[in-house]
Amino acid sequence: MNIQSLHIKVSLSVAAAALFVVLLSSQFFYQRDYKKSFNDSERSVQQLLETVQATAAIAAYVGNRELAQQAVTGLTQNDIVVGAKIIANKEIIGQDGKTNNKQPLISIVLTSPFDEKEIVGELAVVPNIPLIALRARDSAMATAMVLAAQAALVALLVLILVYWMMTRPLSYLSGRLHRITPGDGNRLDVASVHHGDEIGLLTGDINALLHTVETMLEEERQLRHRVELLETRFRGIFEDSSAGIFLVREQGTLVTANPAFFLVTGLDEQQQREVGDDNIIARVFLDYEQANSLIKLSLITKRPHSSDLRIRTATDDLVRWVHCIFSPAGNTQHGTIQHSATVEGVMYDVTQRKYSEERIRELAEKDSLTGLSNRQAAESALQELIQQAPVGGKAFAVMLIDLDRFKTINDTYGHDAGDKVLVTIATRLRKLVRDSDVVARLGGDEFLLILNHTGNIDMIKRIAQKILDAQQAPIEVQPGTMEKIGMSIGIALYPEHGDNALSVRKHADQAMYVVKRQGKNNYAIYDPSGTEPSTIPTH
Repeated sequence: MNIQSLHIKVSLSVAAAALFVVLLSSQFFYQRDYKKSFNDSERSVQQLLETVQATAAIAAYVGNRELAQQAVTGLTQNDIVVGAKIIANKEIIGQDGKTNNKQPLISIVLTSPFDEKEIVGELAVVPNIPLIALRARDSAMATAMVLAAQAALVALLVLILVYWMMTRPLSYLSGRLHRITPGDGNRLDVASVHHGDEIGLLTGDINALLHTVETMLEEERQLRHRVELLETRFRGIFEDSSAGIFLVREQGTLVTANPAFFLVTGLDEQQQREVGDDNIIARVFLDYEQANSLIKLSLITKRPHSSDLRIRTATDDLVRWVHCIFSPAGNTQHGTIQHSATVEGVMYDVTQRKYSEERIRELAEKDSLTGLSNRQAAESALQELIQQAPVGGKAFAVMLIDLDRFKTINDTYGHDAGDKVLVTIATRLRKLVRDSDVVARLGGDEFLLILNHTGNIDMIKRIAQKILDAQQAPIEVQPGTMEKIGMSIGIALYPEHGDNALSVRKHADQAMYVVKRQGKNNYAIYDPSGTEPSTIPTH
């Protein structure tokens, strides 16, 4: 038997309460009945005295001892009297039983039969106190036992009712509830007798709670299933994606990465695990400072930021490009350790695109025959130089070159010979100037040179003369056929001869035509005075 069960607890509680009530009520009724029985016995003794009072009064009045003795003997015949005596004129005229002075006496006054005011004696009896007390106790005990029996019977009935109407249904509900597994669809049954009462309401509430729990469990199961599907899907995307996906902390430490990341970067995945907390950004990106700036910017603005970045390769000869997107990804936590903010990176290999763009840019800005910059690129470079070196800043020179006798050679020997001449001239010009200078073919046999940071007029003249001298070497236009090409060079200086690209070009062109008019194969520097400049004699 489980003493922790509800009906045992209720039974013990009711029994304890009943016992307490029985003890209190029994004590109360015992005292009350004992006193009542004792008082009743005393009244009985008093009544006995009153019964023989007249006889005793006559005996005392006339002094008849025989009559007095009969009276007291009659009193002692009663079991509640143990002794009696009649006193007349301070003399005992009749006595029977125990009448010593140590025992309590009950007495009445005897008066004259003829005059009630005349006292002729006293009648006294000794009550049987032990017997009276015994009878009082027996009566009180009987009453207490009856009350105890009644209380026990009531408690038993209460226990039966409580068990039948409360404990038994609750135990049944508890047992049924323990056998129900949430989600199996089972419900508690409600007995017809409990419809509308607390047991019925409790059963309904439990069934409603079971329904709610089952609904929540089903929703949680479906949610968990969807999460598992999404996790599987995203894990597949993460693992199988052609884009490199990685997660780094703010300091550049790699948290995790997919296989494509190691494929794009050329890193060894196992080796990276062994290396641990190194700066993966510095190891991967050539432009690592720009990558760090993008990481910090994404964390500050809470938005993605992207750029094309160069990455390191096994050989420095090949530069690989990736388009990298950095997005804030919150904080990472392992156990109780809170790590710094993390950033998600996604990189795409755009090396081919970069090379294609560079090739397209070359096609757009390079002369297809000579490999020099074309007219558009030359004009852009000239405009950029002017914007970077405003008036009063660093000077530069512009040389406009037109080939002498090119049309004659092209018409005489054909276009292939003309192309050969143009390629040779382009090669010579490129070798005669610095890498920072711009050499462009504007079209046909016209070339443009931009000499950066050249404000010394003597230096410009020396360069122009070197260009003219280099053209003294003949060019083989056909097998066994050599031809010489001359040049007419017009020179203008920035900002001395113009503060914009158009004016500098125009003045260089004017100086070149001066050379044409004065015999060709020479150079001239623009004269801003308006006087036609003279060509400078060649050496």
